[in-house]
Amino acid sequence: MGGVLGLFKPELSDFQKKKLMHEFYTFFDLNKDGKLEWKDFDLARQKVCEMSGWKVGTKKYIHTQETFIQIWRKLQDDGDSNCDGVISTDEWLKMWEHFNAECAKSAQNTNENGSGMKIPGWLEKYIEYKFNLYDRTGDGVVDLEEYEYVLSDFGVPPKDARAAFLMFSGNHEKKIDLEYFTILSAEYFRSDDAGALGNFITGKLTFDD
Repeated sequence: MGGVLGLFKPELSDFQKKKLMHEFYTFFDLNKDGKLEWKDFDLARQKVCEMSGWKVGTKKYIHTQETFIQIWRKLQDDGDSNCDGVISTDEWLKMWEHFNAECAKSAQNTNENGSGMKIPGWLEKYIEYKFNLYDRTGDGVVDLEEYEYVLSDFGVPPKDARAAFLMFSGNHEKKIDLEYFTILSAEYFRSDDAGALGNFITGKLTFDD
């Protein structure tokens, strides 16, 4: 599917940095102040509950709150290097370089090529949240209409969302379930392959700018 992750280098390429910073500013830094704090995750929690119609005190509302607290705490452990409760853009990129270095070291020690889909623990939970946000009907599959609707709330033009969906779904041939969505997301966060289908998971078609 054009998404081979390949042998990782600890250093991030310009292409990887652009993808990571796009994710940082578009989907993480929801209050647009250039840094990540708990209030960004609380805004994300509110967004998914409002879009899903989950009222305060309901089971899904409480589960979502617990999930976001877990994601933030794990992300802090990995990314908040000076323990000030804030993750700066520099810390965000350094966190990914450190993770790549750990993966490369592990691959060397086990004589592997480092091409697995390993991702940080906090990201697994975050990907699950993103999938559930897209899966508006809760049927376990994301379709074009759901994908386009949710991304419009993040400022992605409908034509870009449609084009991206057609690419990573293989013109609707591939079912976008959680398993495949996780693979695509891992490619987005970790691959340096410009042809990886996961590059389009956010609805952005090019990272040349």
